[in-house]
Amino acid sequence: MLNKCPVVRLEGVDKVYRRGAEEIHALKNINLTFSAGDYVSIIGPSGSGKTTLLNIIGCLDKASRGKVEVGGLDTTSLREKELVRIRREKIGFVFQQFYLLPGLTVRENIALPLTFSKRPVDEQRMEEILKLVGLQGRAGHKPNQLSGGEMQRTAIARAIVNNPCVILADEPTGNLDVNSRERIYELLHDLNGKGLTIVLVTHDLNAAERTQTTFAMTDGMLHPVDDVADYFCRMKAV
Repeated sequence: MLNKCPVVRLEGVDKVYRRGAEEIHALKNINLTFSAGDYVSIIGPSGSGKTTLLNIIGCLDKASRGKVEVGGLDTTSLREKELVRIRREKIGFVFQQFYLLPGLTVRENIALPLTFSKRPVDEQRMEEILKLVGLQGRAGHKPNQLSGGEMQRTAIARAIVNNPCVILADEPTGNLDVNSRERIYELLHDLNGKGLTIVLVTHDLNAAERTQTTFAMTDGMLHPVDDVADYFCRMKAV
């Protein structure tokens, strides 16, 4: 159902913001490689650079220095039109706030990336996706008729409809109750089992523990975490 392809490579990536005469180093010499089928979580305190890193991988922002490859393409010097195509064809985005269009049904929200790509809706595939996310009976409902978990499952379905090679999820369980979180954990696990690469930014211990690999970000620098539960305990103690 989902494509396998070379995914993400970052070499010597820095991100510097300027505030007057001051330089703020949001990312410092990031070197990463994510392969097809990886399931990675990135944790760390607020303001440490996690979302900045996700935005650079997702071609929503550009690195100040270094090289960024997505799906085997070097994005470093691409123009915005080309970056839009990469975002549309190679990357699926999932956010904490869902960002569903209120006037569209579940089915129409899921199909939206196909509209932007000027691709026809494959009804058989649409039914497969609705079944995968457990929304077959809710396809004609609008967002205000859905629970938070159903809205997030709609957003995840929208993220995979274009067969991306990577899902970038920024706090996908942050606005959900315990039962809805469990459904999202299971859905992301199932998608990863189908070969989809997932990069997850989270403050959710249970979400991080279910990934294959965890990195922690501190002051723009990244390092691997072996004991996720211990890291969260230390963070709470600070």
